Amino acid sequence: MWFQLLFLFFTILLSIPLLVIGLELLITLLSNKPALLSPKGNEAQPTMKILMPAHNEADIIVKTLSVLIKQGIKVSDIIVVADNCTDSTAEISENLGTTVLERFNDELRGKGFALDHGLQYIKAETPPPDVVVILDADCEIDSSSLKTLVNGCYKQQRPVQALYLMRKSEEDSLARRVAGFAWLVKNKVRPIAVSILTLPITLTGTGMAFPWKVIADVNVAHGNIVEDMQLGIDCTLAGFPPILCEHATVYSDFPEQGSDAEKTQRTRWEHGHLITIIQQAPKLIKQAIIRKDWRLLGLALDIGVPPLSLLVLLSVIGLLFLAIYSCIVSSYAAFLVLLTSFSFFAIMLIMAWWKFGREYLTLKELFKIPVYIISKIAIYILFLFKRQKSWIRTSRKAK
Repeated sequence: MWFQLLFLFFTILLSIPLLVIGLELLITLLSNKPALLSPKGNEAQPTMKILMPAHNEADIIVKTLSVLIKQGIKVSDIIVVADNCTDSTAEISENLGTTVLERFNDELRGKGFALDHGLQYIKAETPPPDVVVILDADCEIDSSSLKTLVNGCYKQQRPVQALYLMRKSEEDSLARRVAGFAWLVKNKVRPIAVSILTLPITLTGTGMAFPWKVIADVNVAHGNIVEDMQLGIDCTLAGFPPILCEHATVYSDFPEQGSDAEKTQRTRWEHGHLITIIQQAPKLIKQAIIRKDWRLLGLALDIGVPPLSLLVLLSVIGLLFLAIYSCIVSSYAAFLVLLTSFSFFAIMLIMAWWKFGREYLTLKELFKIPVYIISKIAIYILFLFKRQKSWIRTSRKAK
């Protein structure tokens, strides 16, 4: 009896995220709905500030700032928070004419605290800007995307997320290309479906625009290692669910292949995501019931989808155990439910690859994904026994 209940619970627990992501992929694949925010008709000219948290970014920040300045962005509108820097990040930024805030605190470390430091500075300005854009020091956005992002935020008076994509390179390894495809699914394909359903978008950390009245009242001074996801949750709970701007794109690069920085980044993302699922998804579901707000439930379900590699790994393990158990007890209901959910997810993922991801992976390489998944098992073992709880900077070199 207890085994039956346990396996039923396990089946439901795995089937829900499989069905959620499968449905999101299906909605995007079938959709012809125009984007909510488009570059047309952007007559508004709101004031803005670009807030750029930076920790030891001397190798790349000069390129990021120079690109912005060449596009006509006023240096007075760029605020660099040099957070616990031991290199020349602050000096380089000052030489380019931007406002630089240096912050040193050995205990309160992380991007959230750096953002709060910048926001406290902006609060002292009279008047404050209409919109605050958060852009990481290793990211690039063109002037058209920035204008669309800012104007959309100003008109909607809600947080707006640009598409955050990673650049591709012919020299990328198979693991890097698989990661790039997974990134595309997470940051583009799935958010488009969420946007079509008019549900809150999960923020992705950079290329984010906020009305001043929203960001000024949200607490960002915490050490959450996936502060972007937490910020999106907090904005939604405050009554300002984030929306997607498909016509604005911000680009970044993965860290050097095989480097410690790459391993650190993957560990931070995945551990932070799992911690957020455990801590925040139940709270969102509870608030959705109390407030009778289906948007909160939608956000909980979207955030509750674990990293693709882990989801596939757990599903395969689950199917194996359920197949053995079903043969022993001659009851195949749980196995068939999970098999159906996983098959639906797998078919939608292949279709999404066909439409969006063929430039990342060939068909032959697509079926090598299990090798990539196996390579990440160590990350999930670390989550159980030595999870990453603090924010650690990811090193990148300018290209």
